[in-house]
Amino acid sequence: MKAAEPASALSADTLLYPSGNPAGSASEAPARTGGAGASWIFAGLVGGGAAAWWFWRRRGFGPAARRASSLAIEETRPLGNRQFLVVASCDGRRFLLGVAPGGIQMLAPLEAKEAAHAIRTS
Repeated sequence: MKAAEPASALSADTLLYPSGNPAGSASEAPARTGGAGASWIFAGLVGGGAAAWWFWRRRGFGPAARRASSLAIEETRPLGNRQFLVVASCDGRRFLLGVAPGGIQMLAPLEAKEAAHAIRTS
């Protein structure tokens, strides 16, 4: 409605708004941020969730940590010049490996750990 209409033509439920708002008046509405604060909160929650998931998986609490690994390095001895002797086990079998910068070579299969321990003690 226009403010220039006579007061007698207005109904009881019609609202009139002032055409100008003088500076410093008490009815001045606060400025809105447009949701920028909520965006930062959402980004922080997503980032925190991703960091928690990464930490959870890294520390071994995930499904990959529950699987028993059948491959293990039991012992390592350095030979010098980046060469090593390694005793590795896989599925209950043990192997002596030679490790050098050029590659890895199986030197000999070894007895099972329980059998080797029984032979040494008798």
